[in-house]
Amino acid sequence: MPCFAIALLILGGQLAPMSQTAAQIPSQVTSPADPVEYRVEVPAALDSLHVRACRQSGGFSLLAPSAQAKALLTEVVAQGDASVAISNERLQVTGGRGATCVVYRIDPTSTLPRAGWPRRSVTLVDAVLVSPSQFLWLPEGQSELSLEFVLPRDYRVSAPWQTISETERGRVFRVPVAFERDDARVALGRLEIYRLAEAASVIELAVLPAEPAVDSAMVRRWLSANIAAVTAIHGDFPVPRLQLLVVPLGAGGEPVPWGQVSRDGGDAVHLYIDQRQSEAAFMDDWVASHELSHLLHPALTGGARWLFEGLASYYQNVSRARVGMLTPRAAWQRLHAGFERGRHGTKLGRTLMDATRAMHAERAYMQVYWSGAAFFILADLELRSASTRAQTLDGVLAEFADCCLPARRVWTAREFLTRLDRLSGTDVFTRLAVAHRDSDRFPDLSDAYRTLGLKRLAGGRLAFDDLPRARALRNAIMGAP
Repeated sequence: MPCFAIALLILGGQLAPMSQTAAQIPSQVTSPADPVEYRVEVPAALDSLHVRACRQSGGFSLLAPSAQAKALLTEVVAQGDASVAISNERLQVTGGRGATCVVYRIDPTSTLPRAGWPRRSVTLVDAVLVSPSQFLWLPEGQSELSLEFVLPRDYRVSAPWQTISETERGRVFRVPVAFERDDARVALGRLEIYRLAEAASVIELAVLPAEPAVDSAMVRRWLSANIAAVTAIHGDFPVPRLQLLVVPLGAGGEPVPWGQVSRDGGDAVHLYIDQRQSEAAFMDDWVASHELSHLLHPALTGGARWLFEGLASYYQNVSRARVGMLTPRAAWQRLHAGFERGRHGTKLGRTLMDATRAMHAERAYMQVYWSGAAFFILADLELRSASTRAQTLDGVLAEFADCCLPARRVWTAREFLTRLDRLSGTDVFTRLAVAHRDSDRFPDLSDAYRTLGLKRLAGGRLAFDDLPRARALRNAIMGAP
């Protein structure tokens, strides 16, 4: 499920809506004893991909993974005495004697628009970023496949899938077929690849080359700090494996002009950066922590955007305070500033669900993101109060991670909230959701502010009450669990 973050968005700027294309694949598939296996040869020029799909015996069908995949085919040839026919976005391969193979070639950048985000293809200096929906025609009746990349010397590949094996000139992945989205990205070229350790999780960072060059050491420090911040939410990194892509644009005017989460075949976070910005600017930027915080929840339907964007907007500040990237007071101030933008952006007569459905058309970003963040601080405070602070939002999310992550399907908002209630033994989440999603008012935080010892001042400033109980509660929220 893509979910985007543009720095100007939360700060009051504007952006273009994002499109999605679902993969055209069968809903029920199995893994046959004689599967179709794939080999992708990558030329040094990165101007095409040569895909070979083989089965040990018998014919097979390959289905177009997207509506535009057929247009990208530049050559299709059956090998040996096999034959191949193309019809209705299907490659039908008829078997001959022995192994049955088809070889096809695609140019992932020839017919695609170069403007707009998220681009399915991005061509950089000695690297290319492509979507599997452009080159990976999917085997009918098969739930996963083996995919080998063969690369020129000094070239590398990054993908969101599980690695089976790796050599100096290539890499083999296990790829789930049943994609629900079209947002995965495969990076090819002269990549820098690093393994970032975080307890039991495997986090692979791929930095694409660019001009001017990326300060990779700085990028690792910046992302390691944000990974530690998300880990500090409940003590564990939310998912066991992550592809972390850094795509340098050399432009944008801010450290991270675009960020996106992908669940298509595996968990991934894509960060498009302006590598000319200073390390201090990157450390102060919220986008990486926002996107990484989305790993706390499963892929959710678009109607739940207020919910998942609210969760990430809340924790983008809290998590960074917990590891010292922000002072607790700065984190409270940033939350307050977000709530004020949400309050000013809420339009009477437009409920939170109305705003979610029409978010792009009506530019209702502030109401959606910050009403959701307000929902989560209210839920956290109620959990702490009802259990004398023994139960917290952090703890409930930790239990959710144990039971339900990584998630390999899209959940509804109702499913997610009901599971959180079940884990907490309360009705806090569904009850608050019903109260706020159908309201055209920004959530009332007056009681929450009194409990936390926060007071609104003129000019968007915030005052802090130093009474022990309020101070202890604020510190508990901004402190590591």
